[in-house]
Amino acid sequence: MRVGIMGGTFDPIHLGHTGIAEAVRSALTLDGLWFLPAGDPPHKRCVASARDRLDMALCAAEAISGAQVSDIEIRRKGTTYTVDTLKALSEAHPHCEWVYIIGADTLRILSQWKDIREVAKRCIFAVVHRPGVDATQIELALRKLERECGVKAELVEAQGPDISSTEIRSRIARGQNIDRLISPRVAEMIRQRGLYLCAMGWEEIDETLRDTLKPDRYVHTLGVAQTAKALAPVYGIDPMRAYLAGLLHDCAKSMDKEEMKRRVANEVPDTDEAELSAPQVLHAPAGMLLAKERYGVQDAEILSAIRKHTLGGANMSPLEALIYVADFIEPNRKPFEGLERVRSLAERDIALAARECARLTSEYVRKSGGTPHDKTIQLINEC
Repeated sequence: MRVGIMGGTFDPIHLGHTGIAEAVRSALTLDGLWFLPAGDPPHKRCVASARDRLDMALCAAEAISGAQVSDIEIRRKGTTYTVDTLKALSEAHPHCEWVYIIGADTLRILSQWKDIREVAKRCIFAVVHRPGVDATQIELALRKLERECGVKAELVEAQGPDISSTEIRSRIARGQNIDRLISPRVAEMIRQRGLYLCAMGWEEIDETLRDTLKPDRYVHTLGVAQTAKALAPVYGIDPMRAYLAGLLHDCAKSMDKEEMKRRVANEVPDTDEAELSAPQVLHAPAGMLLAKERYGVQDAEILSAIRKHTLGGANMSPLEALIYVADFIEPNRKPFEGLERVRSLAERDIALAARECARLTSEYVRKSGGTPHDKTIQLINEC
């Protein structure tokens, strides 16, 4: 029984992966097709968690007749190496002949794989030759690998979409369409779980915030994120985009005050002297910079929501207003006059709730001897 194996990080799995796998199965008349999401690969940093990448592969495989997904590499502790996978598969399925699917570009580094001679004893390689690649050079590379490492290979010319997981992640982060790059079920899973909204996975974001924020600020941050996520569907906002904006709204709170002021003055054009001289609100534009730089946020509206969450402003989008309000009403706030009124408004009219937040903030600033910022006044005066 000949079984094709396609390994990879699948971060995410896309129509290029599945199209090539099916083309190889057809060309070599394989009896089965297995997808093996990598656990902790030695050469790549994964954005999505191992569990998410496994679940995406399972969704993709459901649309392919006879395809299976193995979690053998996900379950293995430590760095994932192909030689260990093939040993385990050979022991568990001694009657299978394993056909390991790789792209022609992988031939350049195949000799560097761990224990490549042992790998070569346990599988043959299906080398996918894509149009435009020099077939003569591939043949020369294969003969050299056979001579030096014992590699056995079959060359397969496979037509398939030229798709990059990196480009898919970037398109998702920018809020762009990915319908022609990924299966509908995988796309829906990505949307529901909020994957690839930035350059970090949720676990890494949480660890970074825990490490950089004071404990009470971290608790407040979670409260804002959860409040924004809960209210988002009321206003047609993607809950996970709202959750990310809430998580990162105070991400610059631990920045040095002088560095914060210098960077905002140099890099945020719409900042005025009144904002620069108010350190208690300066973390908002600084947070926008940090969200983009450290966390890899590319979505302009998420960045703008972080930037506006302290002062507000005119013509705020629903997401901007939501983060502004969520910061005001999150459940860890100590009770004060007007809080419950804003919480009630937030459940039915986010724009009205935002104006009420601005009015209460303005009153507090005046009672404290200050002058409300023009952006806050603009929000109050909106009809």
